[in-house]
This record gives sequence, C-alpha cells and structure tokens, in this order.
Amino acid sequence: MPAQEKLLPRMKLMRCWLPIACVLVTLIVSSPADAQSKHDQCAAYAHQAAGSTPTSTGPLRGAARGAVGGAILGNAGAGAGVGAVVGTGRRANQKAKSYRYYYDQCMAR
Repeated sequence: MPAQEKLLPRMKLMRCWLPIACVLVTLIVSSPADAQSKHDQCAAYAHQAAGSTPTSTGPLRGAARGAVGGAILGNAGAGAGVGAVVGTGRRANQKAKSYRYYYDQCMAR
C-alpha cells in the first residue's frame, strides 16, 4: 500500500502538466507564417513562384544572340559582351513581371 500512495500524487501532477506541455509544444511548433499579414504571405509566395518560373532569355542566350549580330558586323566578341548585358536585363525584367503577376494573383484571393 505505501508504494501506491506515493504514486497517486505523481499521477495527479502528470495529469496537470500534460495539457500545459501540449500547449507549449503547439506554440513552439507553429510556423511564423501563421502570424504574418496577407502582404507578407503573398510576397513570400510570389518570391518562391517567380524564382521557379523559367525565363526565355538570360546572359547566355543574350551572348549567343549578340555574337551572331556581332559576327555580321565583324566583331563577334564585342557583340557577345553586349548581348550578355542585354540578356541579363531582359531576364531581370521577366522575373520582376513574374513576381508582380504572382503577387497580384495572391492578393486577389
């Protein structure tokens, strides 16, 4: 009997601490995105979606186009350099437009 009497207070204590432990675990595990504003959520979504959207141009493609154009004019190397710069600018513009599209779509929901 004395062993059972020692266990009863511990069991009562465990019953009280179990709900508290569950609440603490829930607070720790919950994601910060749950507390973010719609703007923050849409910005994160648009950034991720635009980052994984392929573009039709870039520095390599621009360099190839520039080299072809430069070869016609007699200096393929200079044309490739200029084409790479132009291609990089076009790619950045496409990414910005993709970001804006995904952001606007998210905010409209």
